[in-house]
Amino acid sequence: MTALMKKIMAGFGVVVCLASCPWTAKAQTTYSALQNVANFGWLDQREPEIFEATGRNGCNPTSWVNLMVKLQNQYPDTFQTALVGATYEDWIQSAISLSGPSYLNTTPTQGTDSANITSGMEGYFQSKGFFDLSVTKYTFPRLSDLYQSALLSATVQLLLFPLPGSTATIGHAVSFGGFNWTDKNNLGYVSEADNATISFVDPQDPLHGAVAGSGAGFASAHAWDAYDGANYFSIAQYAGNDYYIHSAYAVVPEPTTFHYFAFGIVSLFFVVCRRMKNSTV
Repeated sequence: MTALMKKIMAGFGVVVCLASCPWTAKAQTTYSALQNVANFGWLDQREPEIFEATGRNGCNPTSWVNLMVKLQNQYPDTFQTALVGATYEDWIQSAISLSGPSYLNTTPTQGTDSANITSGMEGYFQSKGFFDLSVTKYTFPRLSDLYQSALLSATVQLLLFPLPGSTATIGHAVSFGGFNWTDKNNLGYVSEADNATISFVDPQDPLHGAVAGSGAGFASAHAWDAYDGANYFSIAQYAGNDYYIHSAYAVVPEPTTFHYFAFGIVSLFFVVCRRMKNSTV
């Protein structure tokens, strides 16, 4: 096992200890963890070459490229530029390759089948010579799971599916970046009035809020626990479609090291009130 793998596994071991208690200490009122946005790629799924290959469905391979840029920047001694290259044009070609039938099999008509994500990404990593890396899917992750993953600067894709009755017809994928919440009323859960936020790089708007020429920017979602136990999101800068966060795909050294996501996955789910001009997956 490489030194990188040992380092990441040690970090994830801490998370497992915290998994049985979503918010660990009642004395703590602020839970804030934001990854370094400068590490993320800013590839846009609407680039003409990507659009030609995937139509409006290029968000999944594009968001993965932005996450692999993050891996390269976060662990330069290990990855250097081997995953997706060093230039923006390299990123475009990586997204096109990743969208092909050997990996995610993203099509203009069907988008990316979620069943292809784990095997497709692991196949891609292996094609680049990284056999230690795996991708593990966790359905309906909790807010506390996402907070812990942000603390560890974990590499996580969030997959969004349309809600029943939504005007959206297909889903969307984003690159998770952070979580921020202050328990203002000591309630022990995230209330709407707390104005908690989730941050992410959106492949449909990867420069959101960024200074021109500075690279990627984080979009943010207002997040809270609703009365029915679900977690709701509202992203005001878009207009339109309703989604829920169906699953998180985590890049890990071994599948078991990120299994804290599995605790309570059937008890909570996320709803995203997204305001978007186009819905994609």
